[in-house]
Amino acid sequence: MSALPFPRAGWRTLALALAGAAATHAAIAQGVGCGGLANNYGPYDYRQYKDAPEIDPVTKQMSPLLMVEGAHFIDTCEALVKCKRGSIGSDIDYTLRAFPNHHRALVAMMLYGERTRRDQPPDALFTVDCYFKRALAWKSDDVIVRLIYAGYLNGKGKAGPAKEQLEAASKLTGDNAFSVYNVGMVALDLNQVDMAVDAARRAYGAGMTHPVLRQRLIAINRWPSDIQLPGEAAAASAPSSPPSSAPASASGPASAPDAATPPAGR
Repeated sequence: MSALPFPRAGWRTLALALAGAAATHAAIAQGVGCGGLANNYGPYDYRQYKDAPEIDPVTKQMSPLLMVEGAHFIDTCEALVKCKRGSIGSDIDYTLRAFPNHHRALVAMMLYGERTRRDQPPDALFTVDCYFKRALAWKSDDVIVRLIYAGYLNGKGKAGPAKEQLEAASKLTGDNAFSVYNVGMVALDLNQVDMAVDAARRAYGAGMTHPVLRQRLIAINRWPSDIQLPGEAAAASAPSSPPSSAPASASGPASAPDAATPPAGR
């Protein structure tokens, strides 16, 4: 089960088919207006490696993601304290050139730009906005990149482009409960309440039980009364106990089962 990577859930997978390789290489050759994507190592799709074994069971070689993170994106670097090989900006930049859609590195670069109050953080080769554009030029179907980008744009006061990214992300979620849930969370951050309500219907209807989206909608009186979590639905449909003269210690109807575990998401 993937962690929820957005505000109030902690800012913290699908590889393209081989048939799309030609289009991918064309994008690399053409660049995206923020430098070409060709790199001496990679580029790789972050989603393909983030849950993969650290050592390939066939080749016995270390995962490219482990190699890059171990050398350039250690925990203290992600926390914007100290990196291993170079400066904060240069090591996060290296990570994003090897894995343009590295979700946590994109967040780190965004936060580094906020901390330094610079559109192009110190020792970074591109602006923060460019790193997002590069990520989407590399893998335009990455829902998480689009949601993080929407939050970044909204923070910059660019409500229109932020909504565009949110809507594009919503179209890419399919039936993935976690992805739909995260769309709802970011929709509320962007004050797109109707979209958040729709996302809640879809996410909880698909089995999501994480409560924060629901709590936020309740707080603004927008939680639809017809949406029930799995445990609530079971409790509502359970038959009531008939009157009985049995003592209070007698066994009664079984209590409603615990809420179902939400499905794994990307």
